[in-house]
Amino acid sequence: MRVLVLAVLVLAGAAGAAGAGRIVAEHRATRAALASATSVPVGQDHACVVGPPPRGGIDWSTLRNPVLSSPDHGFKDQALQWSGGEWHLLFTDMTATAAAPHVSFDVAEVHSPDLRHWSQPQVIASGAASPDIVRDPEGQFVVTYQLQRGDHDQLAYRISNGPTLSHWSAAHSLARGLAGRMIDPALAWTGDGVILGFKGGTAVQHFEIAWAPSLTGTFRVVGQPDISYYNDTVENYEFLTVDGAWHLVATSNTLDQPFVFTLGPGDPKVAATWLHWVDGRQLQVPDQPFDTGPGIDSVHFEHANSAFVCVGPGGEDYLTFAASTELTSFGGWGHARIGIARSNDLTNWQVPPE
Repeated sequence: MRVLVLAVLVLAGAAGAAGAGRIVAEHRATRAALASATSVPVGQDHACVVGPPPRGGIDWSTLRNPVLSSPDHGFKDQALQWSGGEWHLLFTDMTATAAAPHVSFDVAEVHSPDLRHWSQPQVIASGAASPDIVRDPEGQFVVTYQLQRGDHDQLAYRISNGPTLSHWSAAHSLARGLAGRMIDPALAWTGDGVILGFKGGTAVQHFEIAWAPSLTGTFRVVGQPDISYYNDTVENYEFLTVDGAWHLVATSNTLDQPFVFTLGPGDPKVAATWLHWVDGRQLQVPDQPFDTGPGIDSVHFEHANSAFVCVGPGGEDYLTFAASTELTSFGGWGHARIGIARSNDLTNWQVPPE
């Protein structure tokens, strides 16, 4: 049975000696609170199931799409994690507003024992979007996201004080200043520092790779990966290992289609290796009423945006995604809801029964 693990999230260097000392002290205090956690092997920092797995696994026959929705909020950019005896979804929580741009964004979390019965959303970060969750090498859970600042979005992160993901540290800056606008952070510890993927730019956007020697080190830009679809870049990044090889799950910036790629030849400990990706293929998710509509996908509706892959307790692959039947509400983002699909090979996908 394949082992699929996802790797994401990390930090930029501190702005000064005092700030660095405060951040390091906070990290040490959180590690002490997580003394029972073991070191996380390279490639398993984004393991989707952490701790004792759900009893009986996932009861697929009881699931229905969308697995998470709200009559008056839109949800997208989701990340899925089993920890502390529950499933957790972290996502962008969209609220409609009367004033332009007619939507506001927060990063929120909900939890569930079975992917069906969810808690009320808890906001983790206000004025923020596009979260991801990962464990650092010491086992601390870290959530990264972007701060919504118009054309000047920047990245941030917080650390959980335990596996229940119920309390988070204050926000810390992540790789500030590498680009004028930075969104969609994704990180992977390689055994020799940490890789950061993000999308930079405004009118012209690029997938960028940066590297730092440690979570509290200084990030530097490595370059732009050689991925292009529809003469455009990709976004919503997630790094993972499949059968011991690094992969990337991402969404095309144009037409919002989900793809998976394999890291090209080379040593993953060498940062420049992360600029080369091969064997890209689209993830084909079957249509359902909540993710289709009249017109063109990503222009008039969203079918499978912000793809995120999670390996289940039995080794099966689960894909969560955001979908909407229209793209007029919530400032043009649409009334997005979260769906799920599963596969045994990342190629053939099945959705829950309607």
